[in-house]
Amino acid sequence: MYFAKKGKEEIVNIIEDTNVYACESDTCNGWMREEFSTPDLSCPICGSDMKAEVRGLPKIKVD
Repeated sequence: MYFAKKGKEEIVNIIEDTNVYACESDTCNGWMREEFSTPDLSCPICGSDMKAEVRGLPKIKVD
């Protein structure tokens, strides 16, 4: 059988500096992007406080 590749979208990973909040606990590696953070800024995994950081992450589309 022959399947055409017409219409397939090429995926391009663009890395950009992104503001995130990272867990301050040494035993937890939880983090979240700033645009998806909650107002209380506690870690969703362990409940510890979060600190602001900048990381190089793939760009995502937020609608």
